[in-house]
Amino acid sequence: MNLRPPGPQTDVVHVIKGVIEAETGAIEHYNAVIEATEGVDPVTNDMVIAILRDEEGHRRLFEGYLREYEAEGLA
Repeated sequence: MNLRPPGPQTDVVHVIKGVIEAETGAIEHYNAVIEATEGVDPVTNDMVIAILRDEEGHRRLFEGYLREYEAEGLA
């Protein structure tokens, strides 16, 4: 995962793609934690489900940004 643009600091598309990649990794991790805590640790399970919801929302937001850049021919 690399959030730093490879060249000019205006490579916003690269940063957006990096955030999407980071969010995807976090979502995978949280899904694994949810699976591991199901029926064993309800407090952690509930907390991670809430965090997962936030991460999924962040990823959708940045996927929307990427679609906007693609629609404008900038990605």
